[in-house]
Amino acid sequence: MAKGQQKVTVTFLGGVGEIGKNMTAIECGGDMIIVDCGVAFAKEDSPGIDAIIPDISYIKQNISKLRGIVLTHGHEDHIGAIPYYTDELKSTPIYGTALTIGLLKRKLERNSKKCNLNVIAAGDTVKLGGISVEFIRVVHSMAGACALNITTPAGTVFVTGDFKFDNAPIDGKKTNVRRIAQVGDKGVLLMLGESTNIERKGSSNPERVVGKSLEKIFMDNASKRLVIACFASSNHRVQQILTLASKYNRKVVLAGKSMKAIVEVASDCGELNVPKGVTVDSVGKLLPHETLILATGSQGEPLSALKKMSKGEFNKINLGTNDVVVLSSTPIPGNEKSVYDVINDLFRKGADVIYDSMNDIHVSGHAYEEELKRMLTLVRPQYFMPVHGEYRHQFKHMQLAKSLGVLSKNIVIPNIGESYGVTAKGIKKHSNVPSGNIYVDGVVLEDGQSVVNDRRSLAEYGMLIVLAAVDVERGVIVGDVDIVARGFNLTDEVEKSIRAAVIEGVNSADLDKADVNEYARNVKKSVRKLFYRDRQFPIIIPVIVKD
Repeated sequence: MAKGQQKVTVTFLGGVGEIGKNMTAIECGGDMIIVDCGVAFAKEDSPGIDAIIPDISYIKQNISKLRGIVLTHGHEDHIGAIPYYTDELKSTPIYGTALTIGLLKRKLERNSKKCNLNVIAAGDTVKLGGISVEFIRVVHSMAGACALNITTPAGTVFVTGDFKFDNAPIDGKKTNVRRIAQVGDKGVLLMLGESTNIERKGSSNPERVVGKSLEKIFMDNASKRLVIACFASSNHRVQQILTLASKYNRKVVLAGKSMKAIVEVASDCGELNVPKGVTVDSVGKLLPHETLILATGSQGEPLSALKKMSKGEFNKINLGTNDVVVLSSTPIPGNEKSVYDVINDLFRKGADVIYDSMNDIHVSGHAYEEELKRMLTLVRPQYFMPVHGEYRHQFKHMQLAKSLGVLSKNIVIPNIGESYGVTAKGIKKHSNVPSGNIYVDGVVLEDGQSVVNDRRSLAEYGMLIVLAAVDVERGVIVGDVDIVARGFNLTDEVEKSIRAAVIEGVNSADLDKADVNEYARNVKKSVRKLFYRDRQFPIIIPVIVKD
């Protein structure tokens, strides 16, 4: 089959129409690879849920074609789902740079899981059946991030991954513009481009800006104890903080399990230089001006070190008027309330809190509009799909691509579950594949959506338990109907209506199917109708006892 007639199929299992849960399957001939396998973190509309991971039913159906998993970098939204799918993926080779694989290995070991992990370096190419993948270095907020140059018999697919252009990165390792341009010159069939910061004009600030702002905070607060919260995985930020602590003779207490883990893993693989003697195990008898606490919790996470400090519940560290707390981050959309709750509690304790963007204490690891424009200009794809963003981000990225000469008919905004066949002659949508959210609450929930729906109803409308003894032979209630309500006001009138509904449910049961389950189903249905009239949806639990 001629190259122009061969087809590459791209299937989206996460990371489009949303930020997080990135996972894409790419197929050509009889071979399939997966790009990333990440989590999304639950928000207020998913009560009690720890994480949300992609539905990989499509991968399971085609597991014989799967040749490998390639990881762009080590953030949770790109690697975090793998530990939940080790049974399905344990024999599949997984490739990533040293820090990416180091973090994944730590996650797997913590859960007593194993996978076929393989460390590669930026610039390496791996052969996966008839598909080859070249890892091209890009700058991001953590080390080891790569774009992917995926060569298939049908043509080249270029995946930007999360990236930015920074001319003076902390580790000196710039985005490999020269190699990306060479890939573009050779010809790219399809580009998948991250869209997160398309709404931000201009170019992102370099990471070193944060270092300068943090140094000023060190100098201005020489007599006070410093607490700095940032993403543990932002090893470039962590590096600057450790370097400043050494320069200003402060000992660093690492607060939070993930902070300790990232420092250990990143230093082991050479992506973090920890100055000798700068880290200590506890505050001990250190004086305020000698101390810096580097903490997790910049997003207000409930169990994080900073959250516990704000409540006075962390390892005997009591914050007060002699503390300066720096949140070196910006709230992820949806986390704003949690973050500001922590900030309020820190102020209540008397601490000085530095948290707004005007202080230049955080820069994004994602490309702004001008950088996205530059990437499109370097790659010059025939077809383009904006990914890694909500729909508005994808739409604006589509407009940018059109302004740079990509034909409208050659641009697709993909959704989760959609699959597209791409050839040199055109792009065609295939039938959707099984997809969606799988919920994790300690363990993977088989019917997670129902659990979440019940929890939402419970939170909003409360719970109603009705207890009745029934003579199943005659189909009549024996004695009183007991009613227990939680989460809503059970007035005498409502209670009377519920009792009438329970009687109606028992009377309408089919005596030929007369067992407690049949009566329970009828009672639940009858009581539910009573509340549906008022658009209320409490959890209804009928308890029917055979008399």
